[in-house]
Amino acid sequence: MNPHRARLRNYPWVPVLMSLVAWGGLMSSASAIVVANSSTNTNAPSSGSLWSHVGRVNSGSGVYLGAGWVLTAWHIGAGPATFGGIQFPWDGSSLRLTNSDGSNTDMVLFRLRNLPPLPRIPLATSTPAAFAQVDMIGYGHIAGSSQTNIGPYTGFYWSAQPFKSWGNNRVNTGGTTVINVGAGNITVFSTTFDALLKTSAEAQAAAGDSGGGVFLKNGSVWQLAGMLNAIGNSANQPDGTAVYNNRTYSADIATYRAQIEACIAATSPVLSVKRFNDGVTLCWPDTGVTYELWLNHNLASTNWGLLAPALTLTNGQFCAFLPLTNTAVFFRLQKQ
Repeated sequence: MNPHRARLRNYPWVPVLMSLVAWGGLMSSASAIVVANSSTNTNAPSSGSLWSHVGRVNSGSGVYLGAGWVLTAWHIGAGPATFGGIQFPWDGSSLRLTNSDGSNTDMVLFRLRNLPPLPRIPLATSTPAAFAQVDMIGYGHIAGSSQTNIGPYTGFYWSAQPFKSWGNNRVNTGGTTVINVGAGNITVFSTTFDALLKTSAEAQAAAGDSGGGVFLKNGSVWQLAGMLNAIGNSANQPDGTAVYNNRTYSADIATYRAQIEACIAATSPVLSVKRFNDGVTLCWPDTGVTYELWLNHNLASTNWGLLAPALTLTNGQFCAFLPLTNTAVFFRLQKQ
C-alpha cells in the first residue's frame, strides 16, 4: 500500500495511516505497533489500558466511546465495526468533528445499531504532558522483521498482514500542532520512535492504525487521550517500514472533547425490557446524562409516578430490576 502524503507543519512528510493500529515492532530492540522489542504484543496489555474498546473499522481502526458511538479517522470512514470478534452494524448516523474555526477535521463519530457490551470510556480533559507515557492500540501492521539496516536508517519492515496490537511511547515536548493529511486540519500531539530512550514496548504506528486509541493513565483510571492519525517518515524512507526517529501523530482528544461528549449526551436512550425469573430488567445506555425512570398503569392518563429503583451500571448500561405484578405497566425515561 502506498499511503497518501501531505505537508505537515514542522515536519517534512506525513503518510496517512490508512490502517494505523498495529504496532510494527518485533525483535529485542524495538517496540511499536511496530514494537521494537516484541512481536507478541497482540493480546491485551498487562497495563490494563482499554484494549477491548479498540475495534476494526473498514481498512483501519476505531475506538468505542459508549452509547453506541465509535470514533475513527474521517479518511477511514464510518461502517460496521468489530469488537471482541463480533461485527456490529452501523445505523447510518455520523458526525464529522470540526475545529474551532468551523472547518472539518479528519475525525468522525458514528453510531452502531446495537450496543457492544463495553462501558462508556473516560475522555482526557487536557493534552498529555511532555514525556507522559501512553499506550497505543490499533489494527495496523506489526514488525515483520528483526531490527535491521534499511538504507541509511535502522528499523523494521512491516508485517505482510495487519494485526491488532499494542505498544507504548512517551509524548514529545512542544504540546500540540496542526497537521493535514488531505482530510482536514487536525490538532495533534506526537511521539517519536526512539532507539535510545525506549519505553518497555517502544512503538511506532503503521498503516492500519488510523482511528486507533492512545490511552493515558490518570491516577488509577485509563482515559482516551488521542486517536492515531498519521505517521511522519524520514526522507527517502522506503514504504512499508518503521525506522527510528519516525513520529506518530495522534489527534488530541482534549481539544475535541466537548463536541464528542455533546454528541453522546444528545443520544436518545432506548429503554429495553427483559423478563428475568420473577421480575423484569429495564436497561438504558450510559450517555453521561442522568435519567429517571417513571411508570404509568394507563397511557390515557397523566398519572406518571417516579420510580427510584436501585441501579447497576454494567457494560455501559444502567439497569434496574423490578418484580413482576399482575397489572399492566408502562415505563418511560425522563431527564433529571
